[in-house]
Amino acid sequence: MTNKINVNFIEKAADKPFSELELKKRPDGGFRKHPSDFFKRNCLVRVDNLTDQEVAVRLGITSSHLSNFLNEKVSVDPSFAVRLAKATGIDIGTWLELQRQYDVYMYENMECDVQPLYPFSR
Repeated sequence: MTNKINVNFIEKAADKPFSELELKKRPDGGFRKHPSDFFKRNCLVRVDNLTDQEVAVRLGITSSHLSNFLNEKVSVDPSFAVRLAKATGIDIGTWLELQRQYDVYMYENMECDVQPLYPFSR
């Protein structure tokens, strides 16, 4: 059984080639927010008439999964990115890139007990 998801509630932004994108310094010093922040600011605000349960049904996930995502307890994996993309019109790559940036920010200074495999400079 295939569930059809109505994606008409989201307007898709015009695609720009990478060559036209400008790098801008973030006012928050580079802090990367969880993808759920982007979802709340850009998607949920457009459907404020829907309950969380209705949003979860449209995404094809449980209310618990949606709650965990909104509370930054769930990452965007490829299968969840597909659901978000089909429900919002925002491509899969964007959702995965938001998650990648968040992960890099969270883990880049993580302390761990490892030894270099070979000499290298940073």
